[in-house]
Amino acid sequence: MVQTELMENTDLDELESLSVNEERIETRRLRPLASFLEFDVSRRPTQAKDRVSKKNVYIGISLGVVLIALGFLGDFGGVDNSLFAKVDSSPLPVTSSFFSSWLFVGLGLFLIVTRLMLLSYGRDFFIGHKFAAVVIQKPFEHSKRMADSLNEYLGVRYRTRIVNVLGLTSFTQHIIDLQHPNETKTIPLYITKNGENISKKWEELARQLQMPALFNTAEGIIEIEPQNIQKALPDLISEEKVSVSENNLYKIPHSFKIIEDAENCQIDPQIRDSAFSVFSGILCFSTFFAIVFFSFVFRLSLSYLPLLLAGLVLFIAVPLALFFRRKRIIISRQGIRIKSKWLFFPSIGFLIKPEQLQYIHVIHNSYDFKYTLVIGADGQTTHIGRGLPKEDLEWLQNFINAQIRRFMCGKKEN
Repeated sequence: MVQTELMENTDLDELESLSVNEERIETRRLRPLASFLEFDVSRRPTQAKDRVSKKNVYIGISLGVVLIALGFLGDFGGVDNSLFAKVDSSPLPVTSSFFSSWLFVGLGLFLIVTRLMLLSYGRDFFIGHKFAAVVIQKPFEHSKRMADSLNEYLGVRYRTRIVNVLGLTSFTQHIIDLQHPNETKTIPLYITKNGENISKKWEELARQLQMPALFNTAEGIIEIEPQNIQKALPDLISEEKVSVSENNLYKIPHSFKIIEDAENCQIDPQIRDSAFSVFSGILCFSTFFAIVFFSFVFRLSLSYLPLLLAGLVLFIAVPLALFFRRKRIIISRQGIRIKSKWLFFPSIGFLIKPEQLQYIHVIHNSYDFKYTLVIGADGQTTHIGRGLPKEDLEWLQNFINAQIRRFMCGKKEN
């Protein structure tokens, strides 16, 4: 734990000398451990911690205990009372039961050990009036302390990151941090899954620390004036604070299909846009064919036909729809509607109204190093065209801004 009294009485030069040989510049932005964090910087000196939620640790340990219990219920080869044994007494079920039991016990022990190790891993942060410090704690290692003057920090950055869940689905994490050129010294100030009022929080933290508001784009860091953080994008375009280029506006890249008329403009990125991974798809397909195989091997009756149909839907149809999902953007006077196309059938989607629309930027994802276009509205963030070339996404950004000027800015003028 970072003690306030210790940090206030420790000389900054001494702290810097402790960490200069251990410091490592990281271009990849660090992933926070906490799913929610709120660093109160209204009063300084102040401190906070970035730790894995104890709830998630306890859930992992409980699951490990359940797996170990299942392993012992298998009786490591017992025939009469084994959970995995068959009715007959052939040697095959005994061997199968033995390995199944050890598999369950091994997985359970792995879950428990890794979750216990997570309890001793984390970062502690301190922000004073003139300097800030980070203490990194890892299992079986001495704590590493890094400190620097607040003058060396660049500003208060807002960013989003996509968190992939087992290659099946994903969610967006909203992060506001005190950015340093060395990412190991960057300090998270606010972390949440719910982006509601995130812009207000961003402006509040920037004003409290009296630092510029920053946003990381594919071209680098851009600085945003605090009074413009919560201003709607159509207003910024009307005031020419966001420029729109007419050059090559209708030189449409092959990555997009555009359909427009007097009422709206429809944009279809020609790339799948899904968190569902190839590995997860192969796993689902393999599971279904395994069910079919064992149905024939054990000559199951027609009563298992509903099970096969359910497997066809769950492990074939749904994964195909998820894997080949595409996005569709429709821009009109009502705002920007984002739809998903499931096996060629578009959904109703959701509408971002003009007053809710706040920014459109091309960013470089730190977790998979792919470019994507992010459309930000207070409370929701949409990533479009992840994996397309940077130049194509920059064209799309300018084209959407031009359509916003055409539909939404003109509406206000009328």
